[in-house]
Amino acid sequence: MSTQKVRPDRGFTERQEFRQRRRVRNRKIGAYVVVAGIAAVSVIAFAAVQGGRNDTTVPGTDAPPSAAAPGVTTHDYLDIATGERSPVAAELAEASLPEVSPNGEAVAYNTCCDDDAILVANLDGSGTEIITPEKLDGYGPTWIDDETILFQGRPEGTTEMGALYVADLSGDDLTKMIDLPDGEKGAWIVISDVSPDATTVVYHLPRGKGEHERWDLWTAPLAGGEPTLLRRNAGAPQYAPDGSVVFLGHPVPFHGDGIWIMDADGSNARPIVQERGTQFSWPRVSPDGTQVAYGHDGEAEVAAIDGTGSGETTGAFSDEPAWYGNDTLIVP
Repeated sequence: MSTQKVRPDRGFTERQEFRQRRRVRNRKIGAYVVVAGIAAVSVIAFAAVQGGRNDTTVPGTDAPPSAAAPGVTTHDYLDIATGERSPVAAELAEASLPEVSPNGEAVAYNTCCDDDAILVANLDGSGTEIITPEKLDGYGPTWIDDETILFQGRPEGTTEMGALYVADLSGDDLTKMIDLPDGEKGAWIVISDVSPDATTVVYHLPRGKGEHERWDLWTAPLAGGEPTLLRRNAGAPQYAPDGSVVFLGHPVPFHGDGIWIMDADGSNARPIVQERGTQFSWPRVSPDGTQVAYGHDGEAEVAAIDGTGSGETTGAFSDEPAWYGNDTLIVP
């Protein structure tokens, strides 16, 4: 692996913290100030995809990565065994919280942090599609199958919690599945996942405000129904193939004290990896369920899901790595 790296622009969790601090400050002074650098990136990223759901190509795909517009993020495939990197054909401009489809052909992600939408990009670089309609922001996409995506949607430009929606890519359908609590919350982004049998959704919700804000895990039937508290002081959940739940332990937005795993009913919780005084983020389980990738102080690491051994660094600066198969990550 390369021993000298230039750290890229702030990661997703840092951008979220920045945006929250900015919102709090602006409420106090009674004015909303758009950060010029982020706004400029938003204009570039959305110049070809404004106005609802359209097939398009991400700007800059005709140019090599070195010639990409300033602020546009490009990604690589990273072999976790050898450290070798190769470019992803799709240019994932401002991609946050990416997740690869089960068939490995596409990646879903949300943009951040002023024009927020769910996009699906073909990994072969052939095009990108906006999933969220006008007037609806989108966050935290996860694949149910190759044609359907679960995500949080909320009214455009607000900090309301909104609802969890399912988008059908084959039929252009969008269905509200689970209403989230009313009212504004500081930790506005909701990470969710669907159980292996596609019947249950696990997701986190914020509790409290400001310095006392914490996340809890809830479950609800995918078809709709009453939510059930699964675990307090936990966030960013994802199901493993056996139905167990991997999650971020004791999160204080947007980081936690380690990566944990528990049974589907919330019992038998135990840490996979922890390190006092450091920050963990965005746990993602490999397709075969043997490993978990995550961010650790802004660097992508991988650990055995059974908790044997410590996490192994990948050498990539990323707090939100995505799996491509069982041996490769997609990272900036």
